[in-house]
Amino acid sequence: MKNGNLRRLVLIVLAAALLFGGTAYAAEYSFAYPTANSKKGLYVCPGMEEDALELGIKHTTINLSVGDFMPSRAYRNSTHCVGFNFEGKTFWFAKNALARYDNELNRLSRNGVIVTAILLLPNRSDDLQNLIYPAARGKSANYYQWNMTDASAVQTLRAIVTFFQRRYSKKNGARIVGWIVGNEINNSSVWNWAGNIGIDKYVDLYASQVAEVYKAARKVYSNARIYMCLDHYWTASNGSCWYAGKTILTKFASRMAAKGLKKGSWNIAYHPYNISQYVVDIMSNSSSVTNSENTRIITMKNLSVLTNFVKKNYTKNCRIILSEQGYSSVTSGKDTSADQARNVALAYYIAQQNAMVDSLILHRHVDHTGEGERYGLYTSWGGENASSKKLSWTAYKYADTTVKNAYTSYAASMAKKLSGKTVSRMIKVRSGRLKSTRSANWKKRFTKGFSPYGAYSSFSSSGGTFTVKRDGGRNANVPIGLIRSGRINCKTRKILGFGIMASGLTSGKAYITLRLWSGTKCYYQGTGTIASGKWYNLYVNLKNWKYRNKITRTDIIVSSEGGGWSGNASVSVRSFGTR
Repeated sequence: MKNGNLRRLVLIVLAAALLFGGTAYAAEYSFAYPTANSKKGLYVCPGMEEDALELGIKHTTINLSVGDFMPSRAYRNSTHCVGFNFEGKTFWFAKNALARYDNELNRLSRNGVIVTAILLLPNRSDDLQNLIYPAARGKSANYYQWNMTDASAVQTLRAIVTFFQRRYSKKNGARIVGWIVGNEINNSSVWNWAGNIGIDKYVDLYASQVAEVYKAARKVYSNARIYMCLDHYWTASNGSCWYAGKTILTKFASRMAAKGLKKGSWNIAYHPYNISQYVVDIMSNSSSVTNSENTRIITMKNLSVLTNFVKKNYTKNCRIILSEQGYSSVTSGKDTSADQARNVALAYYIAQQNAMVDSLILHRHVDHTGEGERYGLYTSWGGENASSKKLSWTAYKYADTTVKNAYTSYAASMAKKLSGKTVSRMIKVRSGRLKSTRSANWKKRFTKGFSPYGAYSSFSSSGGTFTVKRDGGRNANVPIGLIRSGRINCKTRKILGFGIMASGLTSGKAYITLRLWSGTKCYYQGTGTIASGKWYNLYVNLKNWKYRNKITRTDIIVSSEGGGWSGNASVSVRSFGTR
C-alpha cells in the first residue's frame, strides 16, 4: 500500500473512532452472526419455550421494556437489583426481570434459536421520566421516544444496551444478537410518542437513538444487527403523527448516512399485517395493496415491493426481518381457525422465498384475552395462558417439512402463484407408530448421553433408568422428556425401542413422541399413546427409513393428551437399545 493511501486509511479509521466513541476499540466479542436452516420464527410465550422448539422455531424476539428491568428509586439496591458501573455511574437492573430473561433465553439459545431484543420505553412518572423526550410527557401512549437531548438519558441508553449485550454474548450462554429500536415508529402517536414536534425533528431524534444503540451494541459484540421498525402503512398515513413508512424510511436513511452509518450498516424490522386485523386472507384483493412502489399498504401479498425498494436503495446488505404479523382465528365472532392455519403457512412460504428476508416472527404464540384479535397458535383460558392447540399450530409445525396437510398444500400453491417458484420443504420427515412389546430384549443397549428436556424440575439416573420430574409451575402444554446425544447405527439392527413410564397425568393418558434425527434436516417420528402410571416397552421398525444408519440425536417427548399433570408427575425411561 502506498504511503498516501495508508495515511488516508488511518484518517478514515480515526474519524470513525471519533464519530462512534472518541477512541478506536476492539469489540469484546466478535463471533459470527448466527445462521439458521429455517426462517420460521415466533414471539414465544414465556415459559413455553420447549413448545416453540417442537414447532421448529429458529428465530424469536424478546421485549426489553425499561419499565420491567429498571425499578423505581426505592428498589435500587443490591437486595432487589444487580448493580452495573458504567461511565462513572451505577445503574440498577431488577433481579426478578433478569431471572425471567435468563430462563427464557437459555432455553431458546441452547437450541440454536436466534434472539433479537426489542428495546421499549414505557411511561415513567418517577425520576426516570427524563428518559422520555420532554414534548412527549403528559400524554398516554404505549411507548415513547427516548430523550436524545439530555446527556443523562443518553448515558442511560448506552448503559442499558451495554449491560444486556455483555450479559447475553458469552460463548456458552444465552445470546442476543440484534436490537430492534422501538416499535412501529412511523406510528408515533401510539407506539413511539414524541409529541407534536413535526416529522423532521422526530426522525432526527429517532436516528440519533438508533445510532447510539448501534455504537453501544457493537462496542460489545462486533456483529450485532440493529433494526429500525415500521408497520404496514407504506405510502399512506393514518392521522396525526402516524406517518407513511416509506417517508420515514427515506428520511431516516438520510440522517443515518450523515452520522456515518450508510447503506447496509442498519436493518429493518417490518410488520406486514393485512390491511385490517379482521381480514385473515393474505390473498384478499384491495386497491390499497398493489405491486406498485407507491402502494398504500404492504402486506405479505405484496412484500416484494418492500424488499425490491430496500435492495435498490440500501443494498442487499440491509437485512429485513418480519418481526410481527398475525392472522386471527376469530373474526367478527366467526370461527376462522382454518383460514388462520392456511395463512400462517402462506406467510411462512412467502418469507421463505424472498432472499432479502431473514425471518418471519409470528405474533403470537398464545392468544391474549386483552386483545380483540386471536392471533395465537393456542387458545387462552385467561391472559396469555395456553389452553389448547389450534389448527395453525400443526400447519406451522409442518410448513417446512415433507409432511403435507390441507393447510400447507393450499399455502404452497398460493405462494407459487405469487412468486412462480415451488416452495422448499427442507426437512424430510418419515412418520410411523410406536408399537408395544412384552420383551425388552435389545441386543445392544445405550446407557449414556441422556439429558433432561422440557418442563422438568429435576433429573436423576439409577441403574440405567433415567427420570425427569415435572415442574408444576409450567404450562400443561409444555412437554417433558429426555434427549440422547450420540450416534446410533440401525443398518442391521432395525428395531429400536425403550421402556417408558409416564406418571401423574390427570387424563390417565400420555402422548409419546420418539424423534430420531439424522443431521438437522431429516428425522423419523414415531408416536403413540400409553396409560399413565404403567411401564411399557415401545419400539419402531426402521427397515423402510433409509437414514437409519446415521442417527445423530434421539428425542423422547411426553405430552399430556386431553388433560394436565398432577403435582408429582414424572417420566422414566430405561432399556434403550436396538435389536
